Amino acid sequence: MWAPLDALDPLAKQLLVEAVTATISHNQRVSVAEAELLRTICATLHCPLPALLQVA
Repeated sequence: MWAPLDALDPLAKQLLVEAVTATISHNQRVSVAEAELLRTICATLHCPLPALLQVA
């Protein structure tokens, strides 16, 4: 299921990650579940994602 996405070139992977990021942050909030989903997607695509920090 993920193999075709993992086979994308790096620029396409970047666009995909940016699209997912825009989707989960559309309401100006990112829940823990959304952040973990993004991290899982990035790991599956072999695109490391730095730790997300909550700003108080």
